[in-house]
Amino acid sequence: MMKISKHSQQGFHLVLILILLTTVSCQRQKLQPVSGYVKLVKTIQVEETAPEIIQSFPGVVEEAEAVNLAFRVAGPLNRIYIKEGQQVRKGQLLAEMDTRDYLVQKQAIEAQAEQIRNEYQRVEELKNRNSIAENDYEKMKAGKDMVEARLKNANDQLQDTRLLAPFDGYITKVYFEEGELVNHGMPIAKMVDLSALQVKIDVPAGVCLNRESIGHIECTQEQVEGKSFPMTLFSQNMKANNNGLYRLYLSIQNGTHSGLLPGMSVSVHLTMANSAAQTLCIPLEALQETEKGSFVWLVKDSMVQQQTVETNHRIASGCIGIISGLSRGETIVVGGLNLLTEGEKVREIPPSSATNVGNLL
Repeated sequence: MMKISKHSQQGFHLVLILILLTTVSCQRQKLQPVSGYVKLVKTIQVEETAPEIIQSFPGVVEEAEAVNLAFRVAGPLNRIYIKEGQQVRKGQLLAEMDTRDYLVQKQAIEAQAEQIRNEYQRVEELKNRNSIAENDYEKMKAGKDMVEARLKNANDQLQDTRLLAPFDGYITKVYFEEGELVNHGMPIAKMVDLSALQVKIDVPAGVCLNRESIGHIECTQEQVEGKSFPMTLFSQNMKANNNGLYRLYLSIQNGTHSGLLPGMSVSVHLTMANSAAQTLCIPLEALQETEKGSFVWLVKDSMVQQQTVETNHRIASGCIGIISGLSRGETIVVGGLNLLTEGEKVREIPPSSATNVGNLL
């Protein structure tokens, strides 16, 4: 076996160390950033906006009208023509009651009324010949009016054995079956009108007291993307509930609520006039939230620096109001905030022109 001299071993180790040092040096050079690279950033100037703010509150869609349908007379149910979930039209026959008793009652009063009418005609002829006392004539006339009123009531009761739909809508519940005996005023079915919807929201006292400053109102539903539903304030409760909030009643404008159904959760957005004459606002994309607070990236002398700000309510058009920390005309970065570092040199993306959309040229 050939032996390697001690001198040769030391030389081999030296060469190996030089190779390792050269490799590490190359890797460090690769990790260094490219000299002269400047990050491009999109910027805007801080401006004042119209004195409006948006406040949002949760709500639940409800039908504007829901009624319990009932007969005005008592008796056994003869026919029921409706089922739960069925759509009905105004004036449609929903149920009928056995008419036997009410028909007999009407016939009896009709016979009595015919007799009194004949007697009244004879008394009226005597009155014209001054052959009867005025008091007797008035009694006869009162008797005739009374029996005619009874006859009208008998006719009405006979008509009331038919239950008709008071408006267009849907049957949500049927409480009885054919043949059952029901009393007058006892609910037979429940019906809702889905042509008009409403939402109730609970708001703090500040919103209630400044309801005159409420302008545009709309609601959104997370399952109906890209669509909002205009609303109108039609009533409010002037007494606070147990949580110290006041209830507002809002109607969704007719013909605009396609896609909404009773029971859906919505977010109601109230656009209100701001008491301040002007308000600084920035896009939501320019604001960065951390555990230490809210801040933006200011651009000064082609370098970025963090600036802590105090925000206010959300403002219309996807912006947020700024109370302190910024001044009008300052330049801030919009988007890509997590990629910036303090004091980093940047270059602003020039605005797009009409002939160079997207700055592609």
